[in-house]
Amino acid sequence: MSILLIISYLMIALLLMNMLAKARPKIKDAMPGKKLKTLPMSFISRFQLQRSSLLALLTGVVFGTATGWLPVSTAGIVGAMAIITMLLPMQYTFTTQGVALGDGIFYPWHDFSGFIAKEKSLELTHPSFFGRLTLFVKPADMTNVLQYVERYVRKNRVVNSISAKENEK
Repeated sequence: MSILLIISYLMIALLLMNMLAKARPKIKDAMPGKKLKTLPMSFISRFQLQRSSLLALLTGVVFGTATGWLPVSTAGIVGAMAIITMLLPMQYTFTTQGVALGDGIFYPWHDFSGFIAKEKSLELTHPSFFGRLTLFVKPADMTNVLQYVERYVRKNRVVNSISAKENEK
């Protein structure tokens, strides 16, 4: 077996472990702050969370099967494991200190400089160019979530498109 084949299999395994660790971490750190609200994550938000790993897996599987080093049966197993990981239920947890995606990723409120609320999503902005976080929230839960976000995210840079639409009416 060539060294490149071993490295390729190792990278596929690491990508799958990364996806699983985001969905179900083995070591769960206690979330700082008092828990305020827990909401289920939609499939779209779980896809957004895993999109970089999914794209890398898809690229590896397509090129691996096209060049012949990755058997189709192995590609099917990798695809099935990725889909199963995507289907694992996850939740948003809002605390007094920040917001958690699932049990493994926690973002403190002070990391965000503002937010943009839309009908079905809430985009928390970060001062860096790539630092935004989009939460997909049901319209029925949006008012409760906005109360927490307005309370804890810096108010001097808040952009709220829902309020702007209501003011236009």
